[in-house]
Amino acid sequence: MRPIVFLFPHDRMDVGGNSAQVRFQHACARFTRVSAAAYGPRVAGWDHLDDVLAHTATGPEAPIFAIHWGPDIAMLFDRLRGRDVVYFAHSSGWGMRISPQVPILCVSRNTQAYWGRRAPNNWIAHVPNVIDVPNVIDPPPAVPPPARDIDVLVQTRKSSRYLLERLVPALRPHCHVVLLDGWVDDLGAWMRRSKVYLYDSVEHWIAVGATEGFGLPPLEALAQGCVVFSSVNDALSDYLDPAVNCHKLRVHSLAWDVEQVRQAVAAQGPRPPDAAFLEPYAPAAVAQRLEHLFTGIEAFFAHTARHTPDIADPCARHRPTPLQRAKRMLRALAANE
Repeated sequence: MRPIVFLFPHDRMDVGGNSAQVRFQHACARFTRVSAAAYGPRVAGWDHLDDVLAHTATGPEAPIFAIHWGPDIAMLFDRLRGRDVVYFAHSSGWGMRISPQVPILCVSRNTQAYWGRRAPNNWIAHVPNVIDVPNVIDPPPAVPPPARDIDVLVQTRKSSRYLLERLVPALRPHCHVVLLDGWVDDLGAWMRRSKVYLYDSVEHWIAVGATEGFGLPPLEALAQGCVVFSSVNDALSDYLDPAVNCHKLRVHSLAWDVEQVRQAVAAQGPRPPDAAFLEPYAPAAVAQRLEHLFTGIEAFFAHTARHTPDIADPCARHRPTPLQRAKRMLRALAANE
């Protein structure tokens, strides 16, 4: 199988898209040669995209380039012109168009539906993110789990103002609330100590103008035995099922949310989901799926080398012109005055 070069904007792995993409890189390493390269400023110890392009030829034996960072996708298409590129779509809403010669691997059904509408002529498939919960997927340890000494766990990262400024202060008189500020390397360790995990990203993604591409923390919290209260925006609805495996957050009033969280804390929480629920996200399962998908992607690239795209784009005649977009923006601004 052809080698894959995973491209990163920088070497920071304390951001969700990069950390999730590293897990895909490790999964692909089970069946082919993989490497990583930066395409922004040069990073000590890392290959750089300019050097990789200078030293690799095009053709059927050349590496496949895997890209993922939403704001940079349009720029990367230009830099990688003439190369075989796969786009791992972690989120949506970045506004770029994608050539039908670029396969799109979507980390959620929500993102797959988005690109199924906006890139109807592309090769599109779904591959879920990898979660690292070995004590749930594998047989549980013989020793009992530690006591859960945290009632409510919250991360400031991506959290809404409602969650941080209203719900957390309202819960503090009644519960032991721990607020984690910034990136946490071993979030699972905190989750194993917690009864309830709160996650509300809807305000964050509305402000960004894009979508929650997957939302790993609530799934990992479920796997670690927490009761999850969450917004269900975008790809969170791939696996969150309110009133069945989680509770929907920000329902009707602050009083309702406080009452529901307090009841969940008092109930001590459910058992973790069984292995069948988590198996699709296990490293081995994702690697097996990726091996199957990249076999199909290689066949697709062999086809595109011989044929040009010839299916009409149904979106083209409905896509607004720059003038129409400008008029819509002016009308929206006038309506908000």
